[in-house]
Amino acid sequence: MRKILYATFVLLIGFMMLMLAACSNEGNTFKATVLDNNETTLLVEPDADTTEAKSADKISVSVKDAAILDSNDNEILIEDIKVGSQVEISYRGGIAESYPAQLQKTYKIKLLD
Repeated sequence: MRKILYATFVLLIGFMMLMLAACSNEGNTFKATVLDNNETTLLVEPDADTTEAKSADKISVSVKDAAILDSNDNEILIEDIKVGSQVEISYRGGIAESYPAQLQKTYKIKLLD
């Protein structure tokens, strides 16, 4: 009986830790150069030193639910991001392995130049 209670306790703690990790507001961030802006998605090339560049040379970034900010954290319009601009992309979840790769859960796009 004691082993069953111990195993149940360990599983419960593991489940709680997993749930807390899933609810975290932390995400991933990478820097990239804008290759195209069609005002609903950005096509970007991740900087060579990023983890994202190891999985894709081009990434399509949905801007649907993203805050779009200038370098001073002021809100701007997606039209203000031009081809060739450096941006910092913050997202949650994974990158869809297509070509180009795709981000659907982008929560912040920050213009760096």
